[in-house]
Amino acid sequence: MAPDEHIVLNGMRQHFDQLFNFPPDEWEGFLPCLRVKEVAAKHCLQVAGEKSTHHYFIADGLVRFYYITPEGKELNKGFYKNNHIVGSLSAAILDEPCRFAIETLEPSVLVEIDLGLMRTLAPKMPVLQRLHLHSCEMMLIRNERREAELLTMTARQRFLQFVRNFPDLLERIPQYHIASYLGITPVALSRYKKQWLNSH
Repeated sequence: MAPDEHIVLNGMRQHFDQLFNFPPDEWEGFLPCLRVKEVAAKHCLQVAGEKSTHHYFIADGLVRFYYITPEGKELNKGFYKNNHIVGSLSAAILDEPCRFAIETLEPSVLVEIDLGLMRTLAPKMPVLQRLHLHSCEMMLIRNERREAELLTMTARQRFLQFVRNFPDLLERIPQYHIASYLGITPVALSRYKKQWLNSH
């Protein structure tokens, strides 16, 4: 059954209203930038090495960001669920190819945001400037915390932090993806996961 576009967009607006008041006239002006779409699991939203033309609001679903090494190995950068906007801010700001790929992990309902049209509208719509600032702030906070975890924590500490940050995702995300995010092998995670959870 196809998602109800009105319900999806209304949910998106309600979420934004909780962050900063979205004036009705500016929301109406923003609507041409938006397109509701339903995609399957493992659907590619952003190809690494290509420029970013769209970002996506997750109305329902789960998404991962990942790097691909020259040897073809995938290294997970982060996971995002409902009510997050996903996309590469740095690629959009610098107008350069995205350094990582973005893929759905579950069937997802998304709102596709046209970045080109949004840039055109932003000078006349202060709320879009606030949305952009909020997105930048969230990216900085998340990247700083992720950097601290990788540089200062043990594998056990990183796992327990993951459980605290994403308690509902432990059973939704395949274990090999979690292991990649933690910087350990799937074998190590399988071996120590129960022990680490019991010691928490």
